[in-house]
Amino acid sequence: MRPSLALLALAVLAAPLAAQDDPLFDRRWESLLAGGYEPLTIPVDWYDPVAEVEGAPIPVATTTPAKAGIAPTALAAAASWAEAQNSTALLVARDGQLVFERYWQGTGRDTRFNPQSMSKTVLALLIGIAIERGEVGSVSDPVSRYITEWQGEARGAIPLRAMLHMASGLEQGDDGYGYRVTPKNPVVRHSLGGDYTRLPLSLEPVGAPGEAFDYNNHVNQLLGIVLERASGADYETLLSERLWKPLGLHHAAMPLDRDGGMVITSCCILSRPVDWLRIGQLFVSGGRYAGRQVVPESWIEEMLEPSPAYGGYGYQLWVGDQTIGGERPPRVPLVPWQSEPFAAERVVLLHGHGGQRVYALPDKGLVIVRAARAWPQSWDDAVLPNVIWRGANAMGEN
Repeated sequence: MRPSLALLALAVLAAPLAAQDDPLFDRRWESLLAGGYEPLTIPVDWYDPVAEVEGAPIPVATTTPAKAGIAPTALAAAASWAEAQNSTALLVARDGQLVFERYWQGTGRDTRFNPQSMSKTVLALLIGIAIERGEVGSVSDPVSRYITEWQGEARGAIPLRAMLHMASGLEQGDDGYGYRVTPKNPVVRHSLGGDYTRLPLSLEPVGAPGEAFDYNNHVNQLLGIVLERASGADYETLLSERLWKPLGLHHAAMPLDRDGGMVITSCCILSRPVDWLRIGQLFVSGGRYAGRQVVPESWIEEMLEPSPAYGGYGYQLWVGDQTIGGERPPRVPLVPWQSEPFAAERVVLLHGHGGQRVYALPDKGLVIVRAARAWPQSWDDAVLPNVIWRGANAMGEN
């Protein structure tokens, strides 16, 4: 067990945020510049140190397109488009069996990738398990029940539900720099620095919780702190014991801020694309895998309920149609963009920087995984799920 997060947080909050020297940041920033990397293009072996996430690998069950009832022409069309969008992997499963698997750019099944913010959805799954176990009371709990430094403050009254919905009312903490990659940006210093708890614990409220959707990476990290304090275990241990091993996934890793510190929870579960098929399958099977209830079914349903602040978002994932039509935005926007509505009535979308994707289409038992390490040519979130959906026959229906 690592040192108490509460003690570490109190220690770092005693000094001004911007005034602390951080040799780890200096080393990582220089390495980032030397490699010419940006967040999407950082190699998975660049991160140091990392926390190992032990798995218990179970072989991937496979089937044929004919047995799965998916037209080979649809799979070929999806693969052709994915390849043109700089994808490194495209996988399709139906009813938990792998139907299609294609890799590009020198990658293969055992090549790890960075799922980026798809990792946020995993944290929400772990929150549901912690509630079932009685470690976290409920999503109505004020965050100060776990982040005791905030007791008696307005931000301490924020309910966990608002944080899960990305409607916390907390500031971004970026000093106006947004996503600009510069050492002046506190968010960049946080991401490359030696303490993943300091910036999140410093955030101040700028609005009422639950009212406005405001996607905030640091709110996810706060939920990770909540989870560790409530359970008394490190995040990577919880991930291994409660999801990775029960789902039979291969070993993975997560970046640590420093030796003995905390992992970053808002992104970067360095893992295999094929393992995300089983993460997506949880939203098809009601949280079950191989006859075992891994995540409470009621929690899966709750995660998919639209947020009052933005109907296209649930608990740390995207649900249903998003922005449809209009001018195609450059690269991959924060809010998913579609040229047309989803063909499926129910679509669950795990969204990662640069177009990392899991699409779960529960009504036909479909899960689609797309991975990349370069920006696409012209991204459209409707293409892959609609091509596969229309190519899947369920009892003779398209």
